[in-house]
Amino acid sequence: MTDTILLINPNTRREPPVIPLGLEIVGSALERAGHNVEMLDLCFESDPVGTAAETARRVRPLFAGITVRNVDSAIFDNNEYFIPGIAEIVQTLKNEGTAIVLGGAGFSAMPELVLKETGADFGIFGPAEKAIVDFAAAMMSGAAPPEKIIDGFRAGIDPAFVPERPFKIDYRKYVANRGIIGFNTQYGCSGRCEYCIEAGTKVIHREPAAVVREIMGLRELGFRDFHLCDCEFNLNLDFSERFAGELAAAEPDISWVAYMKPAPFSDRLFSLLKKSGVIAITLSVDSVAPDSPDSAYSFDDVARFIRLCRENEIKLAVDLLTGLPGEPLESTVKTLDFFRKHRPDTVGASCHVRVYPGTKTHSALAGRDDMAQFMTRPLDNSRLDSVFYNHLPTRRLKEMTADDPLFKIEGFENSSNYERLK
Repeated sequence: MTDTILLINPNTRREPPVIPLGLEIVGSALERAGHNVEMLDLCFESDPVGTAAETARRVRPLFAGITVRNVDSAIFDNNEYFIPGIAEIVQTLKNEGTAIVLGGAGFSAMPELVLKETGADFGIFGPAEKAIVDFAAAMMSGAAPPEKIIDGFRAGIDPAFVPERPFKIDYRKYVANRGIIGFNTQYGCSGRCEYCIEAGTKVIHREPAAVVREIMGLRELGFRDFHLCDCEFNLNLDFSERFAGELAAAEPDISWVAYMKPAPFSDRLFSLLKKSGVIAITLSVDSVAPDSPDSAYSFDDVARFIRLCRENEIKLAVDLLTGLPGEPLESTVKTLDFFRKHRPDTVGASCHVRVYPGTKTHSALAGRDDMAQFMTRPLDNSRLDSVFYNHLPTRRLKEMTADDPLFKIEGFENSSNYERLK
């Protein structure tokens, strides 16, 4: 065994391929702490399991860190379940005597279940920048951490840390295959969406100046197209305005795509986003929230958001989730009519709700015999494979939107929502 740490990207989905930002951050943090790091990117490998085994035999690492970006594709039609492929890599490496620690957004969503299903030894929940360094120090000392699931939020981050990028990843392959370079400004989400696995998690912000330095470093290498990897950019309006202002002041000469929710926002924020290089926004909306008395936003907010995008010449793709548990058809009709009237650039609609263990939606549906007919399988807290709720048939949604090219039904195109804006 050597003191080298092997980091592995097992994500072979290429529609489009996604650069493993989290691995770059933890790899850079590990090297800054004095560790040797080898990166294994399996995205474009024809035999990912065989390549992982061969690399483990060659490197004989102290341990392998594997990122779990997603549990599945989260869309019902043509759904892909990623855990079996990751589990095969984990077991192959364990057969070579390699200890495994998992991380990433997919792992953090359901850490206990993912650890169980993959057979990995350890996992880091939340940001791993500091937690992975502590984990490596423990492994170097020969004393593995007592807990199997390590709280990355408790370990925290260095808000001023600027990771080395690219970090042992060949960006050219990604860019050549429609990939876009990502960056993040924060971790966690303070949102209250009942179906979301990230709702209510602790929010930790990076220093805007550090993010700007990271972006400008990549710009100096010739990269100018970026997308945001935050859950939602505008969780905190003051922070969003501060970051957009500092990026705009740097005059970066870049184009970037942001993920946002319908509130909060301001005229000033949109002006700064435009100056900072934002060319498109993906807006997350569900058809129940605007009419809910305790919602953070209304249809008026969404209409104003669309108007500000248009005034600032920023393209807008809406991610619309409809047909939620208990939602009447009239609610879906009202929402579709709203978007027909206000005309964002595109609306990607989905009527199947992915039901994740631990969410309020899962709790609300559990034990409801009257809802069983709308589930793709019985709810079971011990199972990780996909389960969807659906009472509005896809066929009916297609009929309701067929007269307007504004709408796309998710799951039938191998393209991201922001790619539809090109």
